[in-house]
Amino acid sequence: MRGYVDYLTSRADNHIVSHGLGDWYDYGDFKAGFSKNTPVPLVATTHYYLDICYMIEAARMVGNAWDEAYYTRLAKEVKEAFNEKFFDPVTRQYGTASQASNALPLFLDLVDPQYREDVLGNLVKDIQEHGNRLTTGDVGNRYLFQTLARNGLNELMYTMHNHEETPGYGFQLKFGATTLTEQWDPRQGSSWNHFMMGQIDKWFFASLAGIQYDEERPGYQHFVIRPEPVGDLTYVKATHESLYGTIKVDWQRKNGIFTLNVSIPVNTSAQVWVPGEKEPREISSGDYTFTTNL
Repeated sequence: MRGYVDYLTSRADNHIVSHGLGDWYDYGDFKAGFSKNTPVPLVATTHYYLDICYMIEAARMVGNAWDEAYYTRLAKEVKEAFNEKFFDPVTRQYGTASQASNALPLFLDLVDPQYREDVLGNLVKDIQEHGNRLTTGDVGNRYLFQTLARNGLNELMYTMHNHEETPGYGFQLKFGATTLTEQWDPRQGSSWNHFMMGQIDKWFFASLAGIQYDEERPGYQHFVIRPEPVGDLTYVKATHESLYGTIKVDWQRKNGIFTLNVSIPVNTSAQVWVPGEKEPREISSGDYTFTTNL
């Protein structure tokens, strides 16, 4: 890990890494391929920064104080260089102001606190100006989706995907695709059996079903269930095979009543957030049903 991060450091110019594909296959009125909406160096440098953050975490876990201190300093320097290079404090935009340009630094906490709400607002505005559609590619999709989810913008996330136009999963279903395609519009060619654009799975499980690991106690011996009912969805069913057994979530909305069924594996516990309630419930292994007006 250290060897790879140090290699990226050797390729950086004033902490900016400029090689790679960028936000590969981003969307627009052009032939998909190399990133066109978002600068390649912005994408490369954010991932360089992410790698450094992983190094800090790994060094801390194994008790390597020297590496932890070294990469902590490096992360600070990269963050400063990144903001100096790509952030415009007047417009409160990053890079070309594309969705990926703003979503990446928001996701990675590269945005200074005093600018965060404005950058997020600019991201939402761009989505809306594109008719509630995305312009990100196979790299940026993940960061766009998770930035919206982490900031409670699940209704916008739902609106962005609940249609049968391009770019969207609905068009692929309408086209007759049974696997994910490489391009949003399968008629444009490329592979019809590709893992690209699969990043929405995280939103299905962690947001719609609400199955989330506990950041303080990873491993799913204790976890969080926090479903997000959105739009006109009437039900969601999901299971996750953890190391301790199967976690099940099944919720439905009918006649103004929200019913949440959960199954907690033996020797585990969970914090359950019922939509509309201000405090979570702590439960241990077993099957539970919660109801509320919604």
